[in-house]
Amino acid sequence: MSAPSSYESTLLRTARWRPWEFVIWAVAFALPLVMPSHSLLVNEIAIVALFAMSLDLILGYTGIVSLGHAAFFGFGAYAAALFAKLVMPDPTVGLVIATALSALLGLVASVTILRGSDLTRLMVTLGTALLLLELANKLDWLTGGADGLQGVVMGPVLGLFEFDLYGRTAA
Repeated sequence: MSAPSSYESTLLRTARWRPWEFVIWAVAFALPLVMPSHSLLVNEIAIVALFAMSLDLILGYTGIVSLGHAAFFGFGAYAAALFAKLVMPDPTVGLVIATALSALLGLVASVTILRGSDLTRLMVTLGTALLLLELANKLDWLTGGADGLQGVVMGPVLGLFEFDLYGRTAA
């Protein structure tokens, strides 16, 4: 293998963790403990941050410009909610099932998404998202359609920790 170019060296140098980044992560993990009355808001911020990181991963590492990555987020949410409603209400198992089903959907969608160039990929990801949106709307007997999924009750996490109205768990 050849020696890294100056561009690669710059990328490697900028990819290193800086000390202030550890402080940001420590604050993020401590925030629910420091401000328990705002734990629901902190959870929502964490969900949106993870969603933004997913876009960064698909765009940054693979170079795929996507207009449809939110479809996989929504598909996973529906999968977890339907699993909780129809099979078992444990959120941890639902999360694993939703992850597996979303990965399987990604595998199926990747056959068409990875074939084209940038503009083609952009349109195929948009088309995939629109197809999933229409499926969610048309299968209203399953998904609730435009009204949303009703009647989902989450059970205790790992069978031990109940949720309260504010999104906190307790034994």
